[in-house]
Amino acid sequence: MKDRLRGRIPGRRGLWEIVCRDGRIEEAACVEPDYAGDRCVWVTPGLFDLQLNGISGINFTSGLVSVEDLARADRMIRDHGISRYCPTLITAGRETTLAALGTFDAAWGAGALAAAWGIHMEGPWISPEDGYRGVHRIEFVRDPDPAELGVFQRASGGRIRLLTVAPERPGAEGLIAAACRDGITVSLGHTCAEPSDIGNAVRAGARMSTHLFNGCARMIGRHSNVIYSQLSEDSLWACFIADGHHVPFPTLRIGIRAKGAERSILVSDIAHLSGLPDGDHEMEGNRVEMHDGGIWVKGGWQLSGAARTLELDVELLGRQPEPGIEQALLMATRNPAAAVGDPDWAELRRGRQGPIAAFSWDGSHLSLENRIGF
Repeated sequence: MKDRLRGRIPGRRGLWEIVCRDGRIEEAACVEPDYAGDRCVWVTPGLFDLQLNGISGINFTSGLVSVEDLARADRMIRDHGISRYCPTLITAGRETTLAALGTFDAAWGAGALAAAWGIHMEGPWISPEDGYRGVHRIEFVRDPDPAELGVFQRASGGRIRLLTVAPERPGAEGLIAAACRDGITVSLGHTCAEPSDIGNAVRAGARMSTHLFNGCARMIGRHSNVIYSQLSEDSLWACFIADGHHVPFPTLRIGIRAKGAERSILVSDIAHLSGLPDGDHEMEGNRVEMHDGGIWVKGGWQLSGAARTLELDVELLGRQPEPGIEQALLMATRNPAAAVGDPDWAELRRGRQGPIAAFSWDGSHLSLENRIGF
């Protein structure tokens, strides 16, 4: 079957025509080199979401989740133009984590996870401090343990590929080094680390910051704090949630300027409640309220994950004069792939076999027009 797409490619000049046969690019030619408009079709490899906790009631951090649940979640995620994602498991009891990891291993073995790239472990080796811990349950937070990571990795069938850790915790450097030796990308998050802790983690192999500006206390030092320490560390990629709730857009703009659009990544961090009706729900032992694309702990200011899928975050950020739609798309495609060491995945060139998603953009709304190969 032959497909023909015409549009711009994020990061390239001009208007392109791409011809695919059975998911393989046969031709990729620039047909209008001077075309510079942005209200057009954008041809991408699909979006890559590094942090996705579940969808439509399917909770990835559950000992009761089934292979059928995961297959259904995978289909729904792909329907949003997301061709690669990291199912994310948050802090939980050891047996719950092992059960969930075992189900993911079985789902991969059954071919049920067409778009899942690898598991993101967000915890349990994070800060126990209020604010920095977020809504992670304190009774399950613990010190880093490379041996426990090994147990989890074996249960997953070797599919843990991204790890969030607080570098100030005892044993964190050893865990980071062990994870890196196993080919796992390490990210810093839910942390109240000192600048020296950040530097030590980078030297041990850490490469990313998890949802920067979030997983943080409301009151921090105005000159020396965990946000500035990570923004100023040039070797760290920075992940941001651009749902309009987690980070105000003026603050997000400053963060992207400080890190550089070329080192910034968009993640959704959607909770398993995403896709369910607005209203009151239960999540991580808390009563929460979901409305206007956000989820809040009842009776307080604290967010409890996100509700907007990644293409909606790209849309919201694309409406901003800075960085605009092209950079927003790059932050959700090329940059996450490069951060985890697979930059070729995002390259649309002749001979490429892999997913393609074409999104139309009218200056306000981003719509999935066509998808190929996923």
